[in-house]
Amino acid sequence: MRKKIVTLLLVGMLATSVTACGGSSDTTDTSGDGATQDASAESQEPVKEHYEIDLSAGNYIAGKDVPVGTYNITATSGSGNVSSSNMYNGGLNEVMGAENDGISQQSFNGLAMDENVTLSVGGNVVIHLVAEDAQTGNVTARGEASGTPVDLQAGNYTSGTDFPAGTYTIVATGGSGNVSSSNMFEGGLNEVMGNDGFGITQFNNAVLPEGETLSISGTSIQLVPVGE
Repeated sequence: MRKKIVTLLLVGMLATSVTACGGSSDTTDTSGDGATQDASAESQEPVKEHYEIDLSAGNYIAGKDVPVGTYNITATSGSGNVSSSNMYNGGLNEVMGAENDGISQQSFNGLAMDENVTLSVGGNVVIHLVAEDAQTGNVTARGEASGTPVDLQAGNYTSGTDFPAGTYTIVATGGSGNVSSSNMFEGGLNEVMGNDGFGITQFNNAVLPEGETLSISGTSIQLVPVGE
């Protein structure tokens, strides 16, 4: 009887030992999975590098037309308004120009261009952007443009009715005059355009969604479709 009791005690101790070892093994495996996940997360950090570009009149989207990043801007010629859709949160809204005329800013530092922030450049100013943390590998290029160019004379036109709604490069084809859209502060434009030395000859990435009014006065233009 005494031998049976001793045997049962030994079996119980062995069972407890095996269970403890199993628990310890499970903890180690879980820790290993966590380490793997941390390493994977670190490997997915976007690469940040030097990038620079010149931009003229138009609308430019971070992550599509330019990489996400923090930019220093210098006006290299002309003058005009430069603003971003995050103007109250790391962006800007400045009159910029290459000449020190007491009105225009020649430079602006620390423009935060986060994903989908739109930078709008107006007038004949050309700006040079430089970033040291540009996420060049995460740019999603615009798709192939569809549709054919549309020529318009002076008048008022509705997108989706008189011409297809979409994003366009607008090219001046006549004398100088005003070209504006009802969404001028939301991806549209309000510019003097012409081929006679007054105004700008081209505006890039004008967004004209369904139902917007495009007004042309004193000139003619061509709408060239741009991919979304």
